[in-house]
Amino acid sequence: MISQENFAKPLEALFEDVPGARLMGRRDVLVSGLSTDSRRVRPGHLFVALRGSRTDGHAFVEDAVRRGASAVLVERLPETVLAVPAVVVDNARKAMAAAAASFYDHPVRSLTLVGITGTNGKTTTSLLVESILAHAGMRVGVIGTLGYRWGAVKEKTDMTTPDAADLQHIFSRMKTDGVSHVVMEVSSHALELSRVDGVFYDVGVFTNLSQDHLDFHGSMERYFEAKRRLFAEHIKSLRNAQPMVVNGDDPYGKRLAQEFARAVCTFGVEDAQSTLHPLKYKLGAQGIEASVQTPAGPVAISSSLLGRLNLYNILAAIGAAQSLGVSLQAVAEGIAAVDAVDGRLQRLDNDCGLHVVVDFAHTPDAMEKTLECLKELSSRRLWVVFGCGGDRDRTKRPVMGAVAGRYGDLVVITSDNPRTENPEAIVKEIEPGVQSTGKAMFSFNDEVLPVSGYTIVVDRRHAIFETIRRAEPGDVVFIGGKGHETYQIVGTQVRPFDDRVVAEEALAQRRALMMSAQAAEGVS
Repeated sequence: MISQENFAKPLEALFEDVPGARLMGRRDVLVSGLSTDSRRVRPGHLFVALRGSRTDGHAFVEDAVRRGASAVLVERLPETVLAVPAVVVDNARKAMAAAAASFYDHPVRSLTLVGITGTNGKTTTSLLVESILAHAGMRVGVIGTLGYRWGAVKEKTDMTTPDAADLQHIFSRMKTDGVSHVVMEVSSHALELSRVDGVFYDVGVFTNLSQDHLDFHGSMERYFEAKRRLFAEHIKSLRNAQPMVVNGDDPYGKRLAQEFARAVCTFGVEDAQSTLHPLKYKLGAQGIEASVQTPAGPVAISSSLLGRLNLYNILAAIGAAQSLGVSLQAVAEGIAAVDAVDGRLQRLDNDCGLHVVVDFAHTPDAMEKTLECLKELSSRRLWVVFGCGGDRDRTKRPVMGAVAGRYGDLVVITSDNPRTENPEAIVKEIEPGVQSTGKAMFSFNDEVLPVSGYTIVVDRRHAIFETIRRAEPGDVVFIGGKGHETYQIVGTQVRPFDDRVVAEEALAQRRALMMSAQAAEGVS
């Protein structure tokens, strides 16, 4: 539900910029909010009937009217005569985006926007850009996977990029509260489903592209085309100095750089010809130290974030800041201030001698980069605890299994968010990938565990507990796939589940057992 108290606009005013919109009935009826869910309709709302993959909003038009909708936005009229005005359009999503922008008086026109897209790194990059801008004295808002945040406002979200009506409402609230700059993650779904129609960015950032969401897009090329829209359709002005910041080491980034050459600032670790590149860098257990070449000169960077993947995120953030004219001092200070990112290579401190890391990596590429980083930092065994989500791209399951098998010494295949799929079936589709790396199966019941191998524990809580119980001091335990999530979706139920909380409980149990054993030795 999107609404403002004591705020309403005539229906016709919302669709002045929507070509082909046909208004049926009174044009001057007042609209006090927009809603895409009939259950959340309040008197005076415009109900928007959207066609989804599982449900069609047109089936709920009459329910919305009964709940007090003052008008409806549809792609086809219902068979029954409506008691309220209707707006008929060819594409309700696009029309909703335009109507929402009009309803909230186009708030983005007063904001400086940074849009970040890519398969991996969006969240970390957005937090780095936020911190840099804050150190430059800007009032910053953030929209992304971890929620919406500005000033004292912090709100959770179910989507990386909210639908158009929610998005315009958030922009409006930010503008009212004095926000000057907004940093937001822009998902491929949002670009494909017109959630950001009418939104134009001062700077667009492309982090990378690898296999993900093929259940939705169908192919890597279509996935790339969705991402490309940010740069082809949503950049405010190409006259500004390099408003596009693109990963020059990524094959798809290279395509963008070639297509939009004059407007692109590239960043890379491998290519010293990139606009932004490290002159030297050191990746260690305590973080990243680097000297980065920029158009404004070199800048020394010190960050507690881990690994090469975060070096790329840092370069992307520097690029966005440079495009906005932010000083190198604010860049360095802002990066140094981000000491951790929720659920991204998040270390869990403990006194059990284990290095426990929780990460959101849920694609083959993200897992490979994360495990490569952890492998470099570990002197003993690397445990990999992971699963794959249900009702999502099945082709990546054995691929992720192979990645886990190549980098992990001991792999524990478990459940992620199985959704409506059978968890055992998902695990069985992961297993061949692990087996392809030559690993043999072991059991946690074995008295002595092998140096290398894999096991299956479908219950995720049990998998985490058993791994932490059997890990040895100095081992690195990677728990991947869910990161910041505080739930597990089983069937259609959303159950409380946080990898970090469960791991902390397992560590506490291990600590208690250690103390008990030490006490027993003292008595004897």
